[in-house]
Amino acid sequence: MNGLISNAEATNPRGSSRRSFLSGLILGGASGALAAALAFRARSSNSKQEGNRPVTDLSEAFRTLDHQRFMREAIARAKNVPDLPFGAVIVLAERAEIVADGFNRSKLNPTYHGEVDAINRCAESQPEIDWNGLVLYTTAEPCPMCQSAVEWAGIRMVVFGSSIPFLKSLGFWQIDIRAEEVARRTPFHHCALLGGVLEKECDALFLATGRKPVK
Repeated sequence: MNGLISNAEATNPRGSSRRSFLSGLILGGASGALAAALAFRARSSNSKQEGNRPVTDLSEAFRTLDHQRFMREAIARAKNVPDLPFGAVIVLAERAEIVADGFNRSKLNPTYHGEVDAINRCAESQPEIDWNGLVLYTTAEPCPMCQSAVEWAGIRMVVFGSSIPFLKSLGFWQIDIRAEEVARRTPFHHCALLGGVLEKECDALFLATGRKPVK
């Protein structure tokens, strides 16, 4: 369950406000997933009442993805770099299939965060892929650079575990701009965000680096 944007909304000015709301929705845990699903159903119902196109099969694919399953895959990638455990996988929603993965390689290149690494790998291995059919799973909320890369790529949805405020509390360098704000300020693309998926497991990765909360 997630904060999905339907094709119907993309063509409707009224749907735009709901789409913007959900693009900025950052939710945690099971209750957050439930709230996102309820919001999705409400929007779908309104779209039908307004005479818009029905939700597509692709939308159904997004709505039924097993977020915990794919977050565990992102966690597995993060363990490749235990001191910077930022891991990511990109999933083709229609097939519930991982098409690319990545992890933090900033020691090689300072811009190679986990999300950017996964996006680069996807672009190289899947040159003809429809980016609008993809979901990116990442152990931590994308920084402004990574969320911007998501927007430019056209990825439909981002699911993350740990939050930027949590990373800041441990002393990780973070630009203090939330992913929601980047998504909200992107007029040419609409990316749904869902946070707090396996948050405790993701938080444990960063706590295991030995960093202590900054007072």
